[in-house]
Amino acid sequence: MGPRAPRKAQSQMRWMLDRETLSVVVSMVAQVTLLVMYTVWRINRQVPGLRWWMASSATMSLGFLAIPAALGMGWSFSQALIINHAAGLSTLMLLLQGCLRFRDHPAADRWPRVMLVLVPAAMVSSVLLHAHAVLRYQIHDAFSVLMLLLSAWVMCRHSRPEERLVHRVSGFFLLLMAAAMATRWGLACLAPDDRSIQDHPFQGVLYLSLVLFIVGWTYSISLACYQQAQSRVLALAREDALTDLPNRRYFDETLDREVARWERSQQAFGLVMADLNGFKQVNDRLGHDAGDAVLIEVARRLREFARGGDFVARLGGDEFVILIHDLSSLSTGEQAVQRLRKTVNGPMRLASGAGVDIEVSLGLACWPQDATQPGDLVKVADLRMYAEKALLKAQRGLARSPHPGG
Repeated sequence: MGPRAPRKAQSQMRWMLDRETLSVVVSMVAQVTLLVMYTVWRINRQVPGLRWWMASSATMSLGFLAIPAALGMGWSFSQALIINHAAGLSTLMLLLQGCLRFRDHPAADRWPRVMLVLVPAAMVSSVLLHAHAVLRYQIHDAFSVLMLLLSAWVMCRHSRPEERLVHRVSGFFLLLMAAAMATRWGLACLAPDDRSIQDHPFQGVLYLSLVLFIVGWTYSISLACYQQAQSRVLALAREDALTDLPNRRYFDETLDREVARWERSQQAFGLVMADLNGFKQVNDRLGHDAGDAVLIEVARRLREFARGGDFVARLGGDEFVILIHDLSSLSTGEQAVQRLRKTVNGPMRLASGAGVDIEVSLGLACWPQDATQPGDLVKVADLRMYAEKALLKAQRGLARSPHPGG
């Protein structure tokens, strides 16, 4: 038993890394990642949440810089940890706010007000508990785990398919740090005294986990910003700049996908062409700004109609297109057209105070009854829309004529 004991102690010592040295290493890593985060923020200032993440990184860096500064002033290591722990808890609160902003979560507006209470509370608890390691880890680590889990949940929830992988990378590093903090919390709950948790070999592992988290989290944020920048480029190529509706290119892609879906499910669909009546007169009489306002309002009404999942796009000028999914019959399509007409038609008030009556001509074509090629389906709907427009003009011309029969 005698020779085994030293070997066992040596094996344990491999994990019991010097905490002061590790804190300096983590501090150096934090300073480098702060520089990286600042660079990412300068390049991507328009990305929501990024300035909160940069503030989080800066707070963490200051927290670790405070340790050697405090030790240099003659403080004990436990006293130096007061600033470090307060900064660490504040870092995680800022990190969560960045995640809320980045994912446009409704709680993003409320969380800063909660932080106004929690940040001072974190500072006070760090002071009161600096000499009570077990209790400090039990409280602070539990709170840290909660912040990390909430951040991971916010990053991963309801991600679009093209975002899912990048957001899961961010979530992975958040969960990794949460697991390390939860482990230390468990050890603190089982520790008989402060000394046993302070000298536990897992403290070294936790510091190494923190290094991995800092590097991995910074990398994942860079990926997320790159992915969002790519999404913006794609959006500019596929969205109409005025109305934010999908443009002609996006519509062509969607129509091809709808045809492919029909080939699998045999579920018919309809295409409606919509053109504004009298739009040229609005531009000539009230100006192009008024015309733009009318187009934006029409786009809003079309979105309202399409809440059930139908697709709406602007093809150009005053021409729009709507894809109506899952048409069981032609009469179902005609009923949808009447609902669409009722939704779009109606008066609007411009910012200048002038009133405009919005009215559309509509043309419906059903797949596969009216066409078996996407381009032909568009042509049929277009012809029917112009036929309705011509009929409406003729009816109004007769109504104005003193001799309707002539």
